[in-house]
Amino acid sequence: MRKFPLVLLLLAVSVLLGWFDYANKEALSTPPYEKERALSYLSKAAANGDGGLFAIADSRGELLQFDEGSVEINRWQAPAEAGSSHGFTDVAAAPDGSVVALDTVLDDYGLYVLEERLYRYASGDREGALLYAFQGNGSKLRVGQMRGVQANGEHAYFYIDEQSSVGLYRIPLSGGQPEELYRFTLPDNRYLSEITGYEPGQIYYSTKRGSIYRVLQDGTSEKAYPLEGMERTNRNFPEALSLHDGRLYFIDRLVNEVVSFKAEGYSELRTELSEEELSVQSGGAEYLELMDVSLGPDGGIHYVLDDRIVSEHGEGIRVASKLTYGSSQYRMGWLVWSAAALFVGAAAVMLRLIYVHVLNRRISLFFKQIVAIVPILVISMFMLSNFIYDSFSSRMEDEMQRQLTLLARTGEALIDGDQLKRLESPADYMNEDYQAIQAKMNFLYENEDPSIRKGLYSTLYKYENGQIYILMDDDDGVNMFKPFPPNEGSVRVTEHGEVYSDRWEDATGKWVYAIGPIYDSEGKVVGVYETGRDLNVLYQSNQTIYSSILRNIGLISLVILALVLGVTYWLLHSLRKLRRSVMEMASGNWDVRVHIRSQDEVGDLGEQFNLMAKHIRTYIQDITTFSEASHRFVPQQIFKYLGKKGITEVHLGDQVQGNMSVMVSNIRSFNQLSKQLSPKQNFDFMNGFLKRFSPYVRTEEGLISKYLGAGFMALFPRRADDAIRAAIGIRRELISYNDSLRASGYAPVELGIALHKGPLMLGIVGEEQRMEGNVISDDVNVTAALERLSETVGASILVTKSFFDQLRTPERIRHRYLGRIGFGDKEQSLELIDVYEGDTDKERQLKDRTKAMFERGIQLCQEGRFFDARETFIEVIKINRFDKAAKLYFYLCDEYYQRGSSEGWNGTLAV
Repeated sequence: MRKFPLVLLLLAVSVLLGWFDYANKEALSTPPYEKERALSYLSKAAANGDGGLFAIADSRGELLQFDEGSVEINRWQAPAEAGSSHGFTDVAAAPDGSVVALDTVLDDYGLYVLEERLYRYASGDREGALLYAFQGNGSKLRVGQMRGVQANGEHAYFYIDEQSSVGLYRIPLSGGQPEELYRFTLPDNRYLSEITGYEPGQIYYSTKRGSIYRVLQDGTSEKAYPLEGMERTNRNFPEALSLHDGRLYFIDRLVNEVVSFKAEGYSELRTELSEEELSVQSGGAEYLELMDVSLGPDGGIHYVLDDRIVSEHGEGIRVASKLTYGSSQYRMGWLVWSAAALFVGAAAVMLRLIYVHVLNRRISLFFKQIVAIVPILVISMFMLSNFIYDSFSSRMEDEMQRQLTLLARTGEALIDGDQLKRLESPADYMNEDYQAIQAKMNFLYENEDPSIRKGLYSTLYKYENGQIYILMDDDDGVNMFKPFPPNEGSVRVTEHGEVYSDRWEDATGKWVYAIGPIYDSEGKVVGVYETGRDLNVLYQSNQTIYSSILRNIGLISLVILALVLGVTYWLLHSLRKLRRSVMEMASGNWDVRVHIRSQDEVGDLGEQFNLMAKHIRTYIQDITTFSEASHRFVPQQIFKYLGKKGITEVHLGDQVQGNMSVMVSNIRSFNQLSKQLSPKQNFDFMNGFLKRFSPYVRTEEGLISKYLGAGFMALFPRRADDAIRAAIGIRRELISYNDSLRASGYAPVELGIALHKGPLMLGIVGEEQRMEGNVISDDVNVTAALERLSETVGASILVTKSFFDQLRTPERIRHRYLGRIGFGDKEQSLELIDVYEGDTDKERQLKDRTKAMFERGIQLCQEGRFFDARETFIEVIKINRFDKAAKLYFYLCDEYYQRGSSEGWNGTLAV
């Protein structure tokens, strides 16, 4: 197939384009014409030295890098693994432009920490380099034991919280084993919350009880916050610690402000950014809760909200709520989408080429039924699967809502409201009342395997003076007395005592939850109990169910499909047998019969096919007999040259013009021979003669145009060499033919053959009731005259010089030049060649010996040197006394020598 290389090329192009699109499949999730994207669900940020930022976004699902113009530079997705969920929980910018991020790996229910992995991402590096993996003790919820990730120089720093002590580790950014640099012990009944700094004497950490401590050179801890005499309540909880230019910055979670104080001496407490200022600077953000604060090497402060980052520099305020795709990303988007379009186009063209040039626009009936049945079956089963899944998942979610609602109601009986009222500040973390309440909350899940708990969490809120505070949560990163903004659900719980369920999404994930009231001994609502589940876990569980449904439906579909295709294949068995029979008949096997046993429409078709085949065989037999008979009367080559398939297509007047070689061959003195034979013997003799010599014409791609009684006229449409080979073959065969005549008592015969080439018309002449093929040309008459002349000049094969000059290798054929000879009406003359290649050995030898002398005599004659020419021809005749041409020239030269040549003579021998 000539198109096969093109199909292979298109296949290779499709594979490359498909691989390219798969490798960049994230670009296909966004239309290429979109130039920006909104930030959402931010949790942390880190500033580099170029004014750019790294930010954790999309509910910890991705890590972004963008410059000070809010142009996105890089985007990294949290790793994805089966059986676990991943999320970025900490980030630090390295001086070399790379970023170090902490990936917290949770169980497949999104609750327990399985592993913590420290990655380093460089620009253009999609996968990132794993620096360190920490297994942990398996008891942490959502936040692991690795804390305070920082980067400086060529190293990354991090802490590992081992409850009673904390170790500082350093690892090269290029990879390697972590090195423990420092270790210190926490004060009694203090629990690590956050930590910053990595040089002894400049390490600060916060505890779950709301205090900040400084680690001294000797490893002991000194309380730095709350400051002496500060006018704040004991509920001011510090979060997001950051040490910069000798000051310690943090978020005061109670009032949602950024505060700092002098790290040495613990003084000069000041508000860096109030909520009112943040409302103005953020450009009207809907949610003003500060998620993180990051200080850059250039002195800029970056405030992280849920959907934007407010950056404060010396020159002003910059708000990044949307990222603009960089030119390279924008081009890559168009490139990926263009590659997808080219993939579709290349695949379509390839399939069309296969359809047209491989399948020859033919598709089997079985395959058509597959194409028709499979999509219908697949679509039907897919719709059935989705219907089952939607019904099931909807009921699952409704059932979960009901279960969560029931669990939320248990909070009323589970939690002692009076104990809850006695928890007044973060300083009460892990006191007697706290532990008593925590034990009751954990009672529901005691001794439960994580797979049984399936990600269920519980949270306890305190309701006081119309404000709600978080007290306990199944997230080790959530601190006590974090204000919780009231919403419709919390109002219905706190003011009406209802149980409320809904969904929620924030920077930590997506949740389905239910909340219920908690009462004190006086019957007042003093708290809210929340229980819920990670929606990602639910989706993952539903996805597992969906995969199971698809798998089972798929297996059922395959079985049904196999049965349908099997039945279809069996039903088409009779059609295949009929098809094979038809193809055999098309290949020329007219004796084929089809045997179909099915008693149906196909069986009737098979019987009619056999009947039709019988009629066709009879008809073809008649046509074949007629065709064979017609071929004996009209040469098949005539139809070919006229552009007809057979005699039935021939019409009166059909003609074709061509430049062909003409051969005329005749038995000399046949009239004398025929007088000695009876009419029957004459016919037998001629038929035997023509049967003996005609094949030489057909062997050389010639055709016998007509029989001339004692010979024939043949045409050679291709090359002159075909005609000369046929003539020489006939002359050689004549020798053995005459031997057979002598053996039969007949006298030998002599053949005259003449060859000439020129334009002629081959066509159909006659009238409607009688037609025959004929040749019309003056050159045919010339050839016939030359055949008659051949005996006079003593040439067995007489050809014109114009014909002889068209031979490819004339030097390989024995011949001699006869000069210009006039014949017929004495006005027509041609230069003639005597070809004696087919003569007897004796004749060839004599002409070989005299060839040079003979042609010299002709040259002398044409020059008018008749005496010298006459003497030359005398020498030729002495050697070969049967040379008729030499004798003719001798008489001519002698006459012209004696009497002189006629006026205007041009060297022509008149015969």
